[in-house]
Amino acid sequence: MLTMQHNWDTMTALELGQKIAENFINPVELTEYFLERMKHHDRAGSIYVRHTRARAFQEAEAARQRAKAGMTRSRLDGVPISWKDLYDTANIPTEGGSPLLVGRTPTTDALVLKRATMAGLVCLGKTNTVQFALGGIGSNPHTGTPPNAVMKDAPRAPGGSSCGAAVSVASGLAAAAIGSDTGGSVRVPAAWNCLVGLKTSYGALPLDGVLPLSPTLDTVGPLTKSVADAAEIFGILGARIPVDLEGRNPVNRLRLLCPTNIVWDQADPKVESNTRKALDALDNLGAAVVHDTVQAFDEITDAIIKHGGIATAEAYTTWRHLVDTKGAAIDPNVLARFHQGREMSAPDVEIVRAEVRKQAPALYAKLAGFDAMVMPTVPILPPTLESVDRDPEAYRIANMLALRNTTLGNILPCCAVTLPIPAEIPCGLMVMAPAGHDNRLLRIAATVENALGSAQESTNTKALD
Repeated sequence: MLTMQHNWDTMTALELGQKIAENFINPVELTEYFLERMKHHDRAGSIYVRHTRARAFQEAEAARQRAKAGMTRSRLDGVPISWKDLYDTANIPTEGGSPLLVGRTPTTDALVLKRATMAGLVCLGKTNTVQFALGGIGSNPHTGTPPNAVMKDAPRAPGGSSCGAAVSVASGLAAAAIGSDTGGSVRVPAAWNCLVGLKTSYGALPLDGVLPLSPTLDTVGPLTKSVADAAEIFGILGARIPVDLEGRNPVNRLRLLCPTNIVWDQADPKVESNTRKALDALDNLGAAVVHDTVQAFDEITDAIIKHGGIATAEAYTTWRHLVDTKGAAIDPNVLARFHQGREMSAPDVEIVRAEVRKQAPALYAKLAGFDAMVMPTVPILPPTLESVDRDPEAYRIANMLALRNTTLGNILPCCAVTLPIPAEIPCGLMVMAPAGHDNRLLRIAATVENALGSAQESTNTKALD
């Protein structure tokens, strides 16, 4: 057995990759290290639905040989990561967290997994998800609910639907994770587990071999410990050269728009306080943070309230053959959202789509004078599992609030990053830009990440004086 004396679980993916390339870390030992940590974690079975041990060691050995020969394929060659159980894995079940998909075993990898493998990343296993990936809380009565890795005062929601992905990284069971985001399913669990979560622009990364939910809104995205890791993985999965973050603008050249409407409504006082402190820190460091109404948010929210959401309509359309015939086997909270989609009429869907076509240009015009928008990723703290499991209405409200801010970036097509705010509670600052500007967004996010870290160091230094 490999000793657990290393601190490899605390290192970023890029740090691990560098040590592998320098032959200071053996990728086979690194893979064994994470797999051993799984064995010793009392809730590993709810975080990973299955590990891919044989595949992982085969990939790690190939990475070891490349590193020894000085022929690494990428800066993450040999780094072990996890994959949400939506991504097809050759000859390994991919079941989307649902008892209705048990035994579904694809014969080929999803395209993004193929690209990751070609870059040398090691596939550790498949992480848990909300059934069919339809939910922002992260609970799953079929496969179990992963524990929130940060708030441990009581069993709390990990955030969904990439719940296992987030907890695998936050609990030190993977160097990074690949999730998916349709309405916030990367960003919510990232925020609730103090991680970086990247919601990519629709179409920026291929969905080939990914179990669908909402085909016009589904996106692939990493959950990581740093913006640099997210940028590197984004480049690899997109089969492009990762964006260079070194040439980013300093914080005092940023102009940021903070919406005053919608995104703060019903916010937990602690979340609001810490988010505003983060914004104040950016302002104190020279960033121009402008607080103003974003009318497009009001208009699209009204349309969704009156007519329903595109994601739920498409989700029902995608899975109606199971919802209508075997709905009794589906988590009641998930089934309720499928039924919301079923109740939408064709005119309802078209009215919402028409509003999107109207409001997206209005939002982009509003952002023309800014580098990005900034806002709370999630306005509430992770609810206790007891509160949402026992009361469907409590679940509905918590799920709605968890996904409210993030959904705006899906429906009004944007790319977005959530960054952990240094605080005593898990909360995130979301940085959002128009769709298609992923690389620019990552540069801005790296600047904000560095600024928040510097502000926290300054605070800690003053506290010690």
